[in-house]
Amino acid sequence: MYTYKILMEQHSNTELFKEIIHFMDISFPEWKTNKGLGTTATEFISDCIDFLSQCNLEKRNDQLNIQSLTQIYLSVAEDYERYKMQYQSIFLENTLEKFEVEFEKELEDEYLTDFRYNDLYDTFLNQELEKVIYDFKIQ
Repeated sequence: MYTYKILMEQHSNTELFKEIIHFMDISFPEWKTNKGLGTTATEFISDCIDFLSQCNLEKRNDQLNIQSLTQIYLSVAEDYERYKMQYQSIFLENTLEKFEVEFEKELEDEYLTDFRYNDLYDTFLNQELEKVIYDFKIQ
């Protein structure tokens, strides 16, 4: 399993990495946050690179041709949906645990209403969803 640092060192200057990141940024703007892939983003990019590196991607004048780009984009989009579904269930479970720890005192209040609980949780969840986990700056 790649770490973010290793992935960036080994692949950030490759055309395939840049195409994947570019496509993801345009097609799924939330992909770097917990709304998207969160902590699994590095594994996702690594798996995409590994799979697509084994495909017969054709180049013209040292650039990927339209058929190769189409293959890349379709593959990445399909994998993204699968990864996102898997990540979201894990994320929501972990977020609930984190919420219960951070709001332990408030949750023990015998006068806590369902409305107040839902308000606290929704606010906490929305803050967690917006967090960007990895940046993937293209150099």
